[in-house]
Formats: sequence, C-alpha cells, structure tokens
Amino acid sequence: MIPQDSSLSANSIPAPLRSFTRKEAERLSELRQRFHLPGEHFERVIDERRLEFARWLVEHQRLGEC
Repeated sequence: MIPQDSSLSANSIPAPLRSFTRKEAERLSELRQRFHLPGEHFERVIDERRLEFARWLVEHQRLGEC
C-alpha cells in the first residue's frame, strides 16, 4: 500500500508501482484494497451481479415465472 504521507520519497513506493505517477499508484493501491476486503463485501458484490444477470434474463425473455 502507498503511504499516505506525501512527504515520503518516491523510494517509499513499491517497485512495481514506480513506473506510475504517485497519483496513479495511490489509485491502484486504493483499488487493490477495495478488492481485498473481507468476504462480506465479496458476497454483496456477487449477489448484486447475480441480480443484475437475473434482471437481464427477464428483460430479454430468457427467464420467466415458470
């Protein structure tokens, strides 16, 4: 994770992220944190995706009440 202290040098940024600007590296780090949250978050995301897919099936008449 990128340290939040902006006074730190570029060497504090992990090597794989050094080819990005500091702002890009921070954004990538935030995204990584978001997708590495505990299981409850993932369950919620999976449930939302399933509901979206079910809605799509109904809208495209691929799934009915039967």
